[in-house]
Amino acid sequence: MSSRAAQGASLTPAPDASPLQAGDTSPRPGRPCAWCRLEIPATARVDARFCGKKCRQTAFRLRRRRTTDENAARPLRFAYADPPYPGLSSKYYRDESTYAGEVDHAALVASLTMSFDGWALSTSSRALRDILPMCPPGARVAAWVKPHGASPLTYGPHSCWEPVIVVPGRNLRPGVRDWLSALPARGGGTLPGRKPIAFCAWLFSLLGMQAGDELVDLFPGTGIVGRSWAELSRRTCATSGAGVGDASRPGSDDTSPTAAGDVSSAAAGDRP
Repeated sequence: MSSRAAQGASLTPAPDASPLQAGDTSPRPGRPCAWCRLEIPATARVDARFCGKKCRQTAFRLRRRRTTDENAARPLRFAYADPPYPGLSSKYYRDESTYAGEVDHAALVASLTMSFDGWALSTSSRALRDILPMCPPGARVAAWVKPHGASPLTYGPHSCWEPVIVVPGRNLRPGVRDWLSALPARGGGTLPGRKPIAFCAWLFSLLGMQAGDELVDLFPGTGIVGRSWAELSRRTCATSGAGVGDASRPGSDDTSPTAAGDVSSAAAGDRP
């Protein structure tokens, strides 16, 4: 080979071996699912955000229930507290590693009032009469109604609702009902008191939350409330419409593989 040919060959650009080139589907081990935080299968495409169909559709149904406005004003700091309800801590949670006895609700409400722009506190209908006087004058009581029947083993009135004490950080248009009818979560673990995603979307609307706001989940449990807000805040929907950002359809920004044989319409840990 002549010196001129050798020089020309040395100037020819080498093929791009970057793993990010278009069409690359090589495995990316160790990536967490954007919803359940478990590892995305190594066989998934490089741009997949979810480990499978169930997580992808759960995140989509959450976004369809509540969109957020990307043109938010000053970001605010919110908190949600779902502590063991008064008198029930030992009954339901004494075997949990985080069990610390009864919660001091007076101190909790004082901390919420001083530290956050808006907050919400879940409690029981029986404890409401004791906790509400601890709250500031602007607090409102919303109702999560569980549309199931009373057990035949009970006597008299059976509680089928839970109060949520709310101090909104903003009052946004359109208004939101101060009650929600939704069944309890049917998946996502066995921890008593798990909340469905319908509750999470309703809670954020009650508080007047917008994209960019911070949410502190003081008693995270399964982590569903924090994960729900992280998903909604990240996937800001500037335009209205349920189909915007539909990650359950082929061709969306997420291309995680459909679970083999999965024909369910509900995701684990999710109840519409």
